[in-house]
Amino acid sequence: MPAARALLFALLMAAGSAAAGNDPVLAPPAEALPPAAEAMRDELQRIVAARDLQALRAHVREDTTLSFGGDSGPQGFDAVWATDAAATRALWRVLDALLALPGVARSEEGKDIYCAPYVFCLPYPADIDVFDAQVVLGRDVAVRAQPGPQAPVVTRVSHVVLTALDDATGASTPGWVHVRLASGQQGYVAGTLLRSPLDYRLSLVSEGDGRWRIQYFVAGD
Repeated sequence: MPAARALLFALLMAAGSAAAGNDPVLAPPAEALPPAAEAMRDELQRIVAARDLQALRAHVREDTTLSFGGDSGPQGFDAVWATDAAATRALWRVLDALLALPGVARSEEGKDIYCAPYVFCLPYPADIDVFDAQVVLGRDVAVRAQPGPQAPVVTRVSHVVLTALDDATGASTPGWVHVRLASGQQGYVAGTLLRSPLDYRLSLVSEGDGRWRIQYFVAGD
């Protein structure tokens, strides 16, 4: 089972029930990263800031998973992210957003691993279908009665997991997500303040002597 899918399976199996009426919390980790994970993250951030495609590709190995459709390794990287300038611009946008969020350090089989973002990498606490889950990325985020910045505030939430809903009309409002709280209350949250656990995520694995590889860089399931 590919590492990205195995971690998704563990995330689903770790789901627990939230207390009635209480939205489950999934907050960014407070502890500092250990040196090995921090070094991998920092080098990746420098590569992304420099928009250095070849330096990024150098960390792709033959077994690096790049999609659930069979794309892997350097050739898969080129097929997904280097077909043209538009694809490469999308790559940098995705990585900018991903690396703006904290990650999590772990150790597997004696190897240091950096997994990001935390909304995928931490144990999933909610009795919510992960495919409908939206994690609130900040504190005191407004849940509004209607989709729009001037709509009345229904409530405010901090770092909780909400359920995304389809609007009754079947239409969506660009930039806003219709959500349900654990209490059953509904409202709208600005999409920039939410992230799905199944959005893009990645894992970096130390190979020793300061070297590291991308284990997976995927979205979806």
